[in-house]
Amino acid sequence: MMKKAALLLAAMCSLTACGLGGNYASEVGWREGGKERWNISGDFSSLDECRTAAISEYNSINARNPGQAFSWACLKKNSDGSYASRHR
Repeated sequence: MMKKAALLLAAMCSLTACGLGGNYASEVGWREGGKERWNISGDFSSLDECRTAAISEYNSINARNPGQAFSWACLKKNSDGSYASRHR
């Protein structure tokens, strides 16, 4: 009976919904060739971890080309892979 319950739980549980995947993705915006570009990446378990990665990417872009990066944030993920909210 326990094995059957465990299998049922595993079948119902997505990686993100069960806490095995990350809860945040970093988002960085920059200008290149007269256009806005955005990079959304990562699978971070905490907001602090995400902020560190986003700020690092933002600073890296601006170190190569000062003033090119104009935005960074962290996106809170929903269990379906969509994004619920934006955090700084």
